[in-house]
Amino acid sequence: MLKLDYSQPTKLNDVALCQMLCFPNSFNTALGASFVAKSLGWFLSHEKRFLFHVISDEKVVGFCGGFAPQFYGDGSSSGMLQFAFKEAIIGVLKKPWLIFNKELRAYYPFIFRNIKKKLGIRKSIAAKPEPIDFVLVPTVGLVVIGVHPNFRGKGIFELLMNEFEQKAKSLNVSTCSLSVRSNNNRAIAAYKKMGWELKQDDGISFVMQKELYTN
Repeated sequence: MLKLDYSQPTKLNDVALCQMLCFPNSFNTALGASFVAKSLGWFLSHEKRFLFHVISDEKVVGFCGGFAPQFYGDGSSSGMLQFAFKEAIIGVLKKPWLIFNKELRAYYPFIFRNIKKKLGIRKSIAAKPEPIDFVLVPTVGLVVIGVHPNFRGKGIFELLMNEFEQKAKSLNVSTCSLSVRSNNNRAIAAYKKMGWELKQDDGISFVMQKELYTN
């Protein structure tokens, strides 16, 4: 019997194990269980973020996490890395070859800024930049989702996606979005089956959206 529940801190290690089994070759998995569990804790650190999982026989067999951005630049990838920055550094120290990983290279500017901040090094600013007018469009982003390899095809993905939509509605947000690699045909087909549509293509990934009706 499947049971869906919202994740608590005591369950993060189990959810992290499921994530690592779902994505054994990912950069996050390479950084280790401590990093994965800590980064998942980011979803529990704000009321507009959420993480839930599915249990079968006391085992986490699926999970999903999302958030509603609160300001311009409120991103999940950088936020999760910053939240688990210490664990990320420890992971790289244990596996120094990860320094050359292309996913990590994309975060070099962010990492250097964090190191300077922790060391108390500040760059002087000659002139304060002009503020940018930006209207934040209410949306709920699907950040992570996975189903244990041994439990795929049993309706868990649909259960997770339906709960994600219900959570978005509870936040009074009608637009849901996600990013998926453009070569991940299996995932794209699964999202389309759930009513998601392709919106943007940057050559590496697609942005997909779904419009909901809220009460």
